[in-house]
Amino acid sequence: MSNAYRWLAFTTVAVGQFTTVIGNSGAAIALPKIADDMDLDLAVASWVMVSLALTISAVLLTMGRLSDILGRKRVYITGLLVMAFGTTVSATSVNLPMLLVGRVIEGFGSAMVMTVAIAIITSVFPAHERGKALGMNMFVIGLGAVSGPVIGGALVDLFGWRAIFVETGVVTLSGSVLAFIVIDESRVGSSASTGGGRLDWPGIIASSAGLAILILALTNGNKLGWDSPFIIGGFIAFMVLLGSFLRWESKTASPMIDLAIFRVSQFSWASSGRFLGFLMNGPTSFLMPFYLQEVTARSASQAGLLITPMPVMMAVIGALAGRWSDRFGFRNFILIGLSLQLGTLATFSTFDHKTPAQIILLTMFVHGVGSGLWMAPNMSAAVGAVPRSVYGVAAAFLNLVRNTANVTAVAVSAAIVAGVMISRGVGSDLDKVSEDPAGPAGDAFLTGMHLVFRILIVSGVLAIFAAIMTSRKSARESASDSRTPVSISAANDAD
Repeated sequence: MSNAYRWLAFTTVAVGQFTTVIGNSGAAIALPKIADDMDLDLAVASWVMVSLALTISAVLLTMGRLSDILGRKRVYITGLLVMAFGTTVSATSVNLPMLLVGRVIEGFGSAMVMTVAIAIITSVFPAHERGKALGMNMFVIGLGAVSGPVIGGALVDLFGWRAIFVETGVVTLSGSVLAFIVIDESRVGSSASTGGGRLDWPGIIASSAGLAILILALTNGNKLGWDSPFIIGGFIAFMVLLGSFLRWESKTASPMIDLAIFRVSQFSWASSGRFLGFLMNGPTSFLMPFYLQEVTARSASQAGLLITPMPVMMAVIGALAGRWSDRFGFRNFILIGLSLQLGTLATFSTFDHKTPAQIILLTMFVHGVGSGLWMAPNMSAAVGAVPRSVYGVAAAFLNLVRNTANVTAVAVSAAIVAGVMISRGVGSDLDKVSEDPAGPAGDAFLTGMHLVFRILIVSGVLAIFAAIMTSRKSARESASDSRTPVSISAANDAD
């Protein structure tokens, strides 16, 4: 495959990746304004983010398998068009239910785009350039994360929060036209895309229902009470569905995900570290816009600028770290990146209504460096451990891990902050925080935010342990280079 086509295909799917990120990061910076406009408290407002993430989590594996069966080009373009429709519904919504419907539709499209983009990138680049390609993908994601707060903040201040969804829809439609022209299924398709596979409906139902129930339980635990029969029943139902899913996938002839890939230690530990790392990262994007706008009384555009150093450094360092991991291995970059983020979590837990802008900017800068150092090498370590034939579902699973960690972090963060505010007798109404940031409501918000970041330091420590274990391969895996895919059959033989 020519080098020119590799980068042309990369640029095409990069537009889709950029769109999914700018839509989400833009919505995050607009969330305080949406909450004000629709008179929502923190827990209810979080559903604007959770609804999208929940939908993506519920259908990602399905879309990965679908792309391997039906063809990646078809699923990718369909995903972009579905996203455009979802953003249109969101932009024209007149109430919260309509906005959430739009976000759910957008989530379906995002799931298609996210899983196919990574599968295409890992298919068109050879193994020795995989880290570089994934690093550049990290740059694109970082660029989207930059553009969301900066451009989105300005759009919110000038035209209102609906402009965020209009912007996302325009970029998405442009990306679908480019994909139709550029993507060649014969070059980016999987071995299964000729129609030799079938959808695993029992697996789809069990995984989608299980993930949806888990996230619903996490997001409603604070409202209904963690000892509520509905919440306890939800966790029990999740465990039952998870067990059923694993049992079915282990015996069906056409599984949604071949469980044998988890017998490759490098893939399993890298996936575990990925979940813990993104769980550690999630609260930053969710809580900082509220902190900056409600507690420190900054505008949306000012908040976006203060957040900017984080995605900028994530983009720049992510691109470099991907290349470096091709040459020097992934372990040290993951360890250094996660360690830096442990330090920034501790710093975030000290922010108050008088924290200087310079401290906020520096902390965001270091947090972005840490993110860039570990994310691309982690993805390269995981994808590099499995064969090309399962890239679609492997990419879907890794995106599922990231997304599930993010939505769990948002749900838990909202529950903790709202719980602290309610326990202090001020309720969870954000208007009370913005009216008197230094008063009881503002203090309660800060206490909850500090608690969130301190709790997630534990997640960072566990992520570092997973990174160490990722590089400890079995004797059979060690016989091949860490950048060469390990076959599933070899993993089975090793056992």
